[in-house]
Amino acid sequence: MKRHLKTVACFLTFLILIQGCSIYKSVSAPYEEAMKHNARVRVKYPDQFALRFNRIEIIDDDLYGVKKVNGRIVKTLINREKIKKIQVKDKTWSWIVFLGIPVIYIGILVATVDDWFTIEWGN
Repeated sequence: MKRHLKTVACFLTFLILIQGCSIYKSVSAPYEEAMKHNARVRVKYPDQFALRFNRIEIIDDDLYGVKKVNGRIVKTLINREKIKKIQVKDKTWSWIVFLGIPVIYIGILVATVDDWFTIEWGN
């Protein structure tokens, strides 16, 4: 029985880790397009430094990344000249990973659990 509890604990840990995954589109979007989607964005700089924001917006012709930190909304100025890429979150693939991997994992788990609990009918 202890073996089964370890399996369930590993499964629940795996589900929690998968929930934090976000997949971003590989194609760089113009900042106007990223604003229109009003989705999470990742801003990459040439030295492979990346910042993640809940959304981006333009205020007084300046580009800002908006993020919620400790319950407060923080706006960070983004230097347009130094940006290498602005990647928008791919909601479709994020949902596929969020749902697909656990479903496959559950299927494998059910297939192996079936061998553990065999019910014999009759003699």
